[in-house]
Amino acid sequence: MRVGSQMLSARSVRWLDIGVAVWIVLWATLGVLLWNDLSAQAGLTDDVVKAGAAVRSTGEALGVIGGLPLVGDTIGDFADRIEAAGSDVEASGRESRSGIRRAAVIAGLGLGLLPAALVLLLYLPARIRWKRYAAAIAAALPAAANDPAFEQYLAHRAVDSLPWDVLRTITPDPWGSIDRGDVRALADAELARLGLRRP
Repeated sequence: MRVGSQMLSARSVRWLDIGVAVWIVLWATLGVLLWNDLSAQAGLTDDVVKAGAAVRSTGEALGVIGGLPLVGDTIGDFADRIEAAGSDVEASGRESRSGIRRAAVIAGLGLGLLPAALVLLLYLPARIRWKRYAAAIAAALPAAANDPAFEQYLAHRAVDSLPWDVLRTITPDPWGSIDRGDVRALADAELARLGLRRP
């Protein structure tokens, strides 16, 4: 994995950065949309709470009538049951509202964060390794630009990482060029792959 991440070109890394950023924004947006949609569903429970309050109020009103001497206890018992049913509906509406809001937060965070976190978990280590490798070459370049060992190293990296058709445009015999010490063009190709230039 370490070698694989170092073989990426600066251009590939830029495109991967853009792809990862788009991926994160996409899933974060979907998470916010899901949270918003589910939160809106919590508004439906307001109607349930209002209906429960209306039923409870009706039971209370009937309870007043049931208290009249000529009407009797039958309406009073009936009023108590209606009032209790209204209170139950009201409580159920409030519980449903809090449950829907909780589910909206969990679903929104899960959809928005988990895919983004998974991609970052896989991509960031490789990206950091590539950045460290490119930074190490950039830091060594001013002092080691004409060092034959450094030039050989860059040429070997070019041969290891560049496609065959690109190598053949640089030199018809990449390994022969390295054996002869003719490595400047290959070293330059490796620097170009990393997005670096000689000082």
